[in-house]
Amino acid sequence: MTENSSESSSNSNFMEDGIQLALDPNLITLPLHGSVSSPLTNAPNSNVQASENGNPDQIDVDAGPVNGNNDTGQSLINNPYGLFGQMPLEHLIPLVLQQKGFGFKFADLSEDALEEEIEGDRSGGSDNARPDLMDVDPSENKVEEVPPETLAEDNQGTTKDSENKVEIITQEQFMRMRREMIEHINIAMNESSLALEFLSLLLSSVRESVALSSMSPFLKKIVPVASLNGDKVSLEPQTVEEQLTMQVIDRGWKIRCLNESRTLLKENHSMLEEKLKSEHRYWKKVLQYISNKDVVFKLRDRSTGLRSLGIKYGYEDSGSTYRFDRGVAILKTNPETNTLELVPITGENSPSTRNEKFIRIRIFTKIEFEDDYILSGESSVDNVFLNSDSSGKKDQEDIRSQIEKLKALIFEQELMYQLRRECAQLISYGVTIENEKKIVIELPNEKFEIELVSLDDASVVNHEQDAPKINDRRANLMLVTIRMLLVVMFKKNLRQRLTSSIRHTHLNVDKDILLIRPLLGKMRHQNYKLLLKKILKIHVLDVVENSTLSETAIFPSSYQNGDDADLDIHIAKLNQEISTFDRLLTPCKTQFDAKLSDKGELSLTLESPNYCNLAVRVFYQNEPKNVFFDTRFSEFKEVEEILHFIVNEYIKKT
Repeated sequence: MTENSSESSSNSNFMEDGIQLALDPNLITLPLHGSVSSPLTNAPNSNVQASENGNPDQIDVDAGPVNGNNDTGQSLINNPYGLFGQMPLEHLIPLVLQQKGFGFKFADLSEDALEEEIEGDRSGGSDNARPDLMDVDPSENKVEEVPPETLAEDNQGTTKDSENKVEIITQEQFMRMRREMIEHINIAMNESSLALEFLSLLLSSVRESVALSSMSPFLKKIVPVASLNGDKVSLEPQTVEEQLTMQVIDRGWKIRCLNESRTLLKENHSMLEEKLKSEHRYWKKVLQYISNKDVVFKLRDRSTGLRSLGIKYGYEDSGSTYRFDRGVAILKTNPETNTLELVPITGENSPSTRNEKFIRIRIFTKIEFEDDYILSGESSVDNVFLNSDSSGKKDQEDIRSQIEKLKALIFEQELMYQLRRECAQLISYGVTIENEKKIVIELPNEKFEIELVSLDDASVVNHEQDAPKINDRRANLMLVTIRMLLVVMFKKNLRQRLTSSIRHTHLNVDKDILLIRPLLGKMRHQNYKLLLKKILKIHVLDVVENSTLSETAIFPSSYQNGDDADLDIHIAKLNQEISTFDRLLTPCKTQFDAKLSDKGELSLTLESPNYCNLAVRVFYQNEPKNVFFDTRFSEFKEVEEILHFIVNEYIKKT
């Protein structure tokens, strides 16, 4: 103890030189239900008691319970009356069944059996006094509340199991097992207490207040605080050569790190400089090539994950209702040519495949006295579809030509889409849809093919080398006409948006889509006129002497500027532009007047309801004879019959 006191007096010097240990007292678990003091100090309330000679290492394992004061600590063997006297019945019954062992039912418990058991315990001696509920710790056996029905079923199941296998343990075996268990528990508690004391004493040199809270009173009395500590192992000093070697090695590593850092910074600087130059070139081109009329917005390229600029080249703002391609392209820089490129994207916001197609119209003329046709006309390719690289245009003109080309391509796609929708209702008039890219219109002596052709097609590439045909101009005019009619559709839809709060997303095929029907109606009307002239010549001109025939085309009234004086300037402008195509969009109507001198007035009016149907109005009036005819027919056979009847009955007989 003298050495320990000397060590305690030099504790401050040792704290400066030695290895300081810091232990967290929260890591130290205390035995005996959270008691702070050591089990050795709670000997009056435990089974572990020190011997009478004062040696703490000698432990009496077989010591019985001591009825001490419970305020100073908690004993290892508790009083059963104090533990189980206030316990609820649903908790006490499972403990009783556990103590009685297998094969026992709570229903068999009676007062007589308990009295006999008590008498047997008294006659058995003090060692066998309490082998029952003392050994069962209610804190360790947490029993859940069990319904009575479930408890009864468990008792029945336990009884059945016990009938199959019964293990009988004598009283002597039970007591021997109990003593062994208590001995092992006391040894474990003694070892844990010693470990706790050692840690507390070691911790006292660093954190005295924390160590005192976990140190036993016995240890505090016999051992000074902070008497146990660790010492620092001294290292051998390095020689001068070793120090110089280490300095050279340290400088070498530093120089190597500096060189690598310099190389890395130089590479990053070069990379950032190139990116900066590329960004300058990109935005300079954007400022130079993109005008304020272009719709530019930000988007993210999903193929690369980078932010980019998008250009809207579709016709949605112009009245288009085409939704299969919204007409959006990503503005990218081609690293090979260092030029701006427009890459169209589809509805999934991914770059679309090469889909450069345009509409081509071919005219086939029927060979006389044969069922075969010969190609007599073909529309040419517009210059906007040609590649700008081959024409040698400048970079600025190239980006503008790309925008114009994309606009023309999406316009051709929508035109073909609307043509297919309209032609689906014109099958009875000789119009067939062979596939998604081809429409065929058959007339008595001609056949027209409207096809969506790729720019890479061999017939398109070699078209300039072909000899011109007689109907090439007619095919080009038809193509220009249907394109202009699509623009008229856009203007009508735009006018509807401005004048009505209801916005239609789908066009009405019967009213709004008028592309093929106006052209087909005029061609069919022309054929109807030829047939009607032939009928009039046979039944009227060749029969009635000195008769003549005159033809007059009836057109709608011209556009009047005063009608839109009170409208908005934009709506008035749209009305004026739409009315320009009134003659083309109005069904054809022709009047034939036959002069019969004094034998009455005969006139025929040829109309085309729904552009393609046939309607003939026959009007005949002879006032002296009080004859008047005003009838309508839808077949030329009926027209022949009525003309034959009028000429024979009222004209020849006069």
